[in-house]
Amino acid sequence: MRANGWVLVAVAVLGCGGGSTNAEPECVAPTGTGTGHSGASALTSAETWSAAGSPHVVTGDLRIGMGGTLTIEPCVEVRMRGPRVITVQAGGTLLAEGTEKRPIRVVPEDAAAFWGYLQLYGPKTSRFAWVSLEGGGNEPTNSYGALEARGDQFAAAQPVLFVDHVTVKGSQNYGVSLRSGAAFTGDSHDLVISGSKKAPLRVLPRLVTNLPSGTYTGNSEDVVQVETEAYGDITLEDVTFKDRGLHYRIGGPVTEGLLKVGGGDRKATLTLEAGVVLEFKKSGAAGLAIDTGTTDNAASGALIAIGTETKPIVLTSAAPFKIAGDWRGVTFGNRPDVTDRLDFVHVEYAGAPSQAKGFHCIPGGILSNDEDAAISLYGQPTVPFITNTTLLSSAGLGINLAYKGMTYDFLTTNTFRSVVGCKQSTPRNMDGACPSNVSCP
Repeated sequence: MRANGWVLVAVAVLGCGGGSTNAEPECVAPTGTGTGHSGASALTSAETWSAAGSPHVVTGDLRIGMGGTLTIEPCVEVRMRGPRVITVQAGGTLLAEGTEKRPIRVVPEDAAAFWGYLQLYGPKTSRFAWVSLEGGGNEPTNSYGALEARGDQFAAAQPVLFVDHVTVKGSQNYGVSLRSGAAFTGDSHDLVISGSKKAPLRVLPRLVTNLPSGTYTGNSEDVVQVETEAYGDITLEDVTFKDRGLHYRIGGPVTEGLLKVGGGDRKATLTLEAGVVLEFKKSGAAGLAIDTGTTDNAASGALIAIGTETKPIVLTSAAPFKIAGDWRGVTFGNRPDVTDRLDFVHVEYAGAPSQAKGFHCIPGGILSNDEDAAISLYGQPTVPFITNTTLLSSAGLGINLAYKGMTYDFLTTNTFRSVVGCKQSTPRNMDGACPSNVSCP
C-alpha cells in the first residue's frame, strides 16, 4: 500500500552534442524490516536516517535533546508505531528536507493506528521540505496538532519552524499548532493541510504574521483557530493578518476571544490586509481591544485596517446564526495612535454589553448608562480615522465617542445599518460635563 509512487526512474536527457545527463531519480519503495528507533535516551549528537535504512520505525517516544541534530534524508519513510511522538527539545534540531521527486513521509506503521505528534521547541529552527505527515495527532494531552512548535513565551516571536511544500493529512486534532513564542520563518511557503478533525491551524494572535501560503481546505472546519490564551496578546511585536483564503476565528473552546493589541513596553501594531475576515466568538467578552485603558494617555497599540471596495476587511460574529450583540466590538483605549486607520471595514453584529458607563453624553445633557457600541474611542483622536466603513447590526451605538474633547464627524464618511442606538455619540466637554444640546443621529 505504501509503495504507491515510490518507483526508481532514471531519465536520460539527450543534449545537442549527443551527450546525456541523468535527472534526479525517484524514490525506491522501502523493503524489509528497516531500522528501529526505540527512543530509550535523548539524542544529543548528530544522527542521520538514511534512505538505504528505510523504513525507519519509531517504536518508542523519541527525543532530540540539547546539541542533538536528527537529519532525515530524502526518500526516507518514517513509520510511527501506535501513539509514538518525536519531540525536539530546546537546543535540538530536526532537518527533514526532501525534494519533489524524493519526498519524505511520516506515516503510521499500522494504517488503523494513528500516531502522536512532532513537537518542536525553539530556539533553533527545524526545517521541513517536501515532507508528508499522515495520520498523526492521536495524543492530545501535550500537543494540539500533528505538528506543533513552541518557543519562549516571554520573547518576541521566534522562527522555530520552516516549511516548504509540506503536507499534513488526516490529523486527529488540529493540523499545525503554534504556541508560546514559536512562529513560522518568513520564507515558509506551500503548506497543505487537509483531513484534520479540527481546524487546519491553531495559533496565538501574535504568531500569525508568517502563516505560509498554501491550501487549507477539506478539514472539519476550514478556519484559522486563533486562541487568545495567556502570552498571546500582541504586545511584543507587530503582527499582520494576511489573506490566506480562509477566515480567522478569534476565541474558541478554551478562550473567550478578546484580541488585545498594546499594553507592553513598546507600541505594537496590528495590520489587517484587504480581504481578511475575523470572526469573534459569540461572547460578551470577545472583541478587538487596541489598548485597554480609558484615559488620555498615549497609545501603546495601533490598528491599521485598510480594505478596498471589492475586498473589505470584515470583523464579524463566529456564531452560525448571527444577531446584533454577539460580541463586544472594537475598542480604542487611551488616545488613539496617529497611525490608526480603518478604511473599507465592515463591523457586524457587535455591541454586546461593555460593562462601562458614564463616558459619553446622551440627549438631555446627562452621562450615558452604558458604552455598548460597534466601535468605541476612549481618547480623542487627532483625525477622524474611520472612513468608508459599514457598521451593521449593532446592539448599541455605531461609533461611540467616549472621551473628553471635540466632536468629529464620522457620519458622512461611513455607513450605518440596523444600529439600535445613536449612529454616533457625543463626547464630554473638557471639564467632564455634558453639553446641553446633545443629539442622537
